[in-house]
Amino acid sequence: MFNRKNLFLFLFVLLTFANSPFLSAGETSEKSELKRKVAAPKLVRVPIGTAAADKGGRVSLELVARFQQYNPKPKQASDHYDRHIYSPKSVFFSGSTEKVFVNSLEGMSTVIYDRRNLVKTGVISHRFKRADARLFDGDENPGGWLDFPEDYQQDRKNNFWGKPVEFAETHNGRYLWVPYYRRSFDKNGALPSAVAVIDTSRDEIVRVMSTGPVPKMLAPSPDGKWLAVIHWGDNTVGLIDIGSEKPSEFHRAGIITVEKKYSLKSDKKVNRDSACGFCLRGAVFTRDSKYLLVGRMKGGGIAVIDVKKESYVDTVYGMKPTPRHLVLSAEGDLLYLSSNYSGYVSSYRVDKLINAALSGKGRLRPQQEVMTGRGTRTISLSPDGRLIYAAVKGESRIKVIDSGSMKVMLEIPTDSFPVGMAVSPDGTQLWVTAQGSKGVGGNSVSVYKVRRELLASK
Repeated sequence: MFNRKNLFLFLFVLLTFANSPFLSAGETSEKSELKRKVAAPKLVRVPIGTAAADKGGRVSLELVARFQQYNPKPKQASDHYDRHIYSPKSVFFSGSTEKVFVNSLEGMSTVIYDRRNLVKTGVISHRFKRADARLFDGDENPGGWLDFPEDYQQDRKNNFWGKPVEFAETHNGRYLWVPYYRRSFDKNGALPSAVAVIDTSRDEIVRVMSTGPVPKMLAPSPDGKWLAVIHWGDNTVGLIDIGSEKPSEFHRAGIITVEKKYSLKSDKKVNRDSACGFCLRGAVFTRDSKYLLVGRMKGGGIAVIDVKKESYVDTVYGMKPTPRHLVLSAEGDLLYLSSNYSGYVSSYRVDKLINAALSGKGRLRPQQEVMTGRGTRTISLSPDGRLIYAAVKGESRIKVIDSGSMKVMLEIPTDSFPVGMAVSPDGTQLWVTAQGSKGVGGNSVSVYKVRRELLASK
């Protein structure tokens, strides 16, 4: 039976568990997670040459190279010390070049590598001064998505540094888009943030556009007309018209609210990783570009948006808690999603998901699902769609899933704490970012060689 003393003890334990970094819908920094001392992952550094294969010998991974900031004097030539790798968040293979782009969140930069020779070829800084005013031409007013306070100093709006989060590619690889978690002057993530447009032929920023608060994810439409900006900060999704070939002609269009807008006063100090409404994160357009699917990490479910009407349709539930990353199959018939806290990767029929939203059915069972481990973050499909790679932050491991059977084929350790990953266009490389902050955590990008001789010959 509960007496008052036992009741207080129970409530304390419950609150402690609720603050676990794997229960929180927000993506808190690695340093703050370690401070909590609750289910904190063990710090892992993986030796070059570490390899693993599935029991049938169909696929194998081998760590062949790394770019890291934690060891200035590595013993192996393929273990590169790189001061620009500071809390790497995401990685992206350019479809039109041999380049690999890595976003260093705390380093406020995008680092560029040659994937063939495994060497760094450039760094794009996300620090803007008055001399960069030309990049903001046509964007003097945030355009209705979110306004600055009336008394906000005009000359401060475009004088900032931005923390780059994810990537999206448009115009057949010509332009690479990078959203900023927030601008440096926006301590509470309640003001307009921004997204940068990088010209991959010159590896430089050619335009910066204002967005809503805390834009973490971007999704380009298959028809080339739209870029969706997913705002973690206030339950909204913005559409940018990218129909033109000229960056100067890109412009903001509609803003769509999922259920209700989450408001936050800019003068109130809060943790924006958890004070985020539904914490909208992963997103993908359907193959016909008619609908946009958006994961709700807080509250659960997949929100469905009618793109033509620029309106919210409904949210479909039935997913494991905290759906984070969404990926569409090459055929467009299946949606794969990772669930962060619960540690699952699941698949859903897209047509059933859309019909459930349109009919107001409310819930949908997955086609298949597999437990992958606590803190499952980014998932990535092999070019042929037969493998799903999952970054499992809580275990500091990469897991490879057979997309047909939805069973884990193999797993391999990786540097703490894995959050981002990408597969090369030919399927022979897997790059994984291990995030960290101020010396705590991974601060590395691992390069795995993928061998699939037997699997490819079947």
